[in-house]
Amino acid sequence: MDRGALRRGVAVILLLITASILVYVHWTEITLFLEESRKMLRQIQIRYFVLAFSVYLLSVYFFAIRWQKVLSSIGYDLKATDLLPVFFGAIFVNNFTPASRFGGEPLRIIWVNRRFGIIHTHALITILFERLVEAIPVSLLFLYSLYFFPFTRNIFQLHRGMLSWSTALFLPLFLLGAGTGTWLFRKRLEPFLNRLHQNWKQLRKSFVSVLLLSCGVWVLDIVRLEMVASALKLPIPLHIIATVSIFYLVLGCLPITPGGLGIVEGGLVYLLLYFGLPLASAGSFVFLERLISYGLSSMIGFLYLSYYGGVTAWKNTKSR
Repeated sequence: MDRGALRRGVAVILLLITASILVYVHWTEITLFLEESRKMLRQIQIRYFVLAFSVYLLSVYFFAIRWQKVLSSIGYDLKATDLLPVFFGAIFVNNFTPASRFGGEPLRIIWVNRRFGIIHTHALITILFERLVEAIPVSLLFLYSLYFFPFTRNIFQLHRGMLSWSTALFLPLFLLGAGTGTWLFRKRLEPFLNRLHQNWKQLRKSFVSVLLLSCGVWVLDIVRLEMVASALKLPIPLHIIATVSIFYLVLGCLPITPGGLGIVEGGLVYLLLYFGLPLASAGSFVFLERLISYGLSSMIGFLYLSYYGGVTAWKNTKSR
């Protein structure tokens, strides 16, 4: 076992021990919380839950269309429906590996190589291109979410219809920080960026469509969360929904537990409590959302992996 796996194992054990202690100490409060949550979940409006799940499926289809557009720009003629099983398989792997937003990428690369003959390097640069373009709507959503936290809200305040000095200072500092982070990791990124540069003339053909689809995916993400709130009859404002969406991404990227289990749920509940939701409401909201994005998506992903032979590709990614 390598040191990284050992550290993750120790971290998981410590988290489990801490969780067990907290459960023992707060057992009475937990019992009351579970009872209140059970009552709320028994009264959910099923039609909104079904709509939320349908929106989730549509967002995955958007992911498939987006990748199809990028692959098409470098000469691969595929349909989005051809890539849909690959995405669901990657979601299944994401849900059972640390760093849930990146664990399934090796599977995508190997699976499309085996099934469609796409060169590994081409699959890699198209995924990298997707991520770089997606960073644009993610950054905008992140800045929008920051506005609603007290310690950053004054930064974005307008003064007499004009941006304040703090805003004018913050934006360059934000860009400087992003640039510094890129510079620090330039050695790791350099091989990938070189490959991206070599294929830029072809990839840029799909830039507009990829950007629009990336924005569409995040809009659907917010719509899905709004549908989950509607299923529980929770009047959650749009800015809280948007903040939950971006916070979900941040927590899911932490390489601590498989699929962010425990980390995502605890973090989202804490965030909703911060915005004033009762514990039972916050817990029920997170439970329903994770039922869709973790539970049902894992079931679909497993079926696709089994039916299309993705299990073999997954084993190959683990053996490398």
